[in-house]
Order: sequence, then structure tokens, then C-alpha cells
Amino acid sequence: MSKQEILSWTSIGFSLSVVFFYVLMVFGWPDIIPDYSDHFTKIFFNVFWIALAIELLIGISEYKNKVIKDERDEKIEAKGLKNAYGFLSFSIVVILIQVFLSNLFSEQGSAYELIGQPNMIFHALFLVLFSSSIIKRTTMIYHYRKIY
Repeated sequence: MSKQEILSWTSIGFSLSVVFFYVLMVFGWPDIIPDYSDHFTKIFFNVFWIALAIELLIGISEYKNKVIKDERDEKIEAKGLKNAYGFLSFSIVVILIQVFLSNLFSEQGSAYELIGQPNMIFHALFLVLFSSSIIKRTTMIYHYRKIY
């Protein structure tokens, strides 16, 4: 496994941990599902710290042993960036349309009013940002694995 692939795996773990904690803290645990939040929190907290440590170790080792990216690595990264940018652009357009419709059709107490509030827009943009990072790294891992 190359350093770029290891970095992709750790980045996915880090992003998933951040998204999990964010959703858990902002929206809470659903009442329908039995409360296993303590177990999941412990697991994702460990994943978060392990991913952070691996990323730091790779970052420190890059200064000593400069990682040389060849054309294949740049091509794979370009594919990941393309998918992430497409998802990010589409999601922002959907959010902008939702804000426009919310301002146009909002009534007191309606669902449109709830979705168009600035704090809900912030939550949506935060989740979209980390989701695009996950899409980029997942695409990169797919193409690294596809080659072998």
C-alpha cells in the first residue's frame, strides 16, 4: 500500500469521525434506535485519534523522505477532485435553490422556514464539505485498488 493510499484511508476515517460526532452533537441520537451512542462514540473517538496520528506521522516522514508523486498518483487525485468538485457544486446549487424557495414560500411554522434558517444552512454546508472530502478519498482508493 502506498503512502498516498494510506493517507486516503486515514483521511476517510478522520472525516467520518468528524461527521459522526457533528451529527451526534447537533442532531442527537434517534429515539427509534436503541442508544448505542456511547459505544459508537468510543469507537469513532479512537478512529479519530489513530487517523490523526497516522496523518501526522506521514506528514513528518514526507519532510525527511520526500514522497514523489508520479503521473498515476496525479491522475488518480485528479479523478477524486473531479468527483468531489461535482458533488460539492451540485450540493451548493441544491442548497441555494432551497434557500430561494424557503424565502419565497415560507410561512410561520412550515418546513420551508426550518430548512431556510441560517443555522440549518450552516449544518448542511458543513456536512457537504466533509462529504466531498470523503467522496474524493473514496474515489482515490477505488482507483488505487482498481489498478492492482
